Amino acid sequence: MIDPRRIIENTLIPHSAFEKVSTKLEQCFRYSAGATEPVCLAIVGESRTGKSRALEECAANHPPVRSEEGLTVPLIRVKTPSKPTVKALAELMLVSMGDPTPDAGTENSKTLRLRVLMRNANTRMVMVDEFQHFYDKGSHKVIHHVADWLKILVDEARVAVVVAGLPTCQAVLAQNEQLAGRFITPVNMPRFDWKDEGHREEFVAILSAFQESMGEHFDMPALDSDELAFRCYTGTGGLMGYLTKFLRQAVWNALDEGRRTISLDDLATAHDEAVWTASGILDIKSPFTRGLRLAPTEDLLARIELIGIPAQEECMPVRRTSRPRLSETVREVLCAS
Repeated sequence: MIDPRRIIENTLIPHSAFEKVSTKLEQCFRYSAGATEPVCLAIVGESRTGKSRALEECAANHPPVRSEEGLTVPLIRVKTPSKPTVKALAELMLVSMGDPTPDAGTENSKTLRLRVLMRNANTRMVMVDEFQHFYDKGSHKVIHHVADWLKILVDEARVAVVVAGLPTCQAVLAQNEQLAGRFITPVNMPRFDWKDEGHREEFVAILSAFQESMGEHFDMPALDSDELAFRCYTGTGGLMGYLTKFLRQAVWNALDEGRRTISLDDLATAHDEAVWTASGILDIKSPFTRGLRLAPTEDLLARIELIGIPAQEECMPVRRTSRPRLSETVREVLCAS
């Protein structure tokens, strides 16, 4: 039986974008061996759409293996520092390879050591998360020295490279012709859009999956009902990361309090603790407030699309829904019939 504390993490989610990315990652890994040139893939999407989780799952499918012949490290997965340098990135990769002194040596010596380790450990793929940090938001310029180093590394090591990050990471590829030429078309992991019928149906299907697994342990309202499904969408902005955070918090709270029930009020508490204060729209009342009526008006959906986006985000221009008119109160929007 599944540990109740891990219900959310262990629930099988019918998420087509996640499955598409996972399939693409496995394809790149499978065909990287013996390829005449490096296979390069970019995964792009807003925060909390599941990009890092997809990389984690792929890495878990190909763990390091130690045998009599030595250590095999099929893939390296690192997260880009906020201010990336060649030394820092090489050091993180050396740590991933199990190097005993990853901080020792110059930029060149670390790079040479890394290439030797990758060759000896039969490394076939390098994953670089938070790739948008290669793009300096202040100067709106790519950190070309680090991008060029990565290009040379994968060329000489003959490994696949996967980068994942916010939409701004595409500027790194757009401004580096040699790097861009090695990448296939980016794979997008979008947030769910309530206005899109296919997205809406898939979001409700995901809620049904959580309902089934949570319902084995708790008596609770139907997450996939019309009313509660839209409440869940309103409270998470269609972002999988926020949805799983808030449902996990509801489960943990119930377990800590010895309850076998999760009510609408319990969902409101969990949501307030896990998501709402971080949503960037603090003037909107929690959608799980009892008695609150919600309707998918244009204005409300525009506000919901801002959930998860920093209020003062400074990045290269990206097409976004404009902010709603401030003259219309939030309560009027939420209580629209």
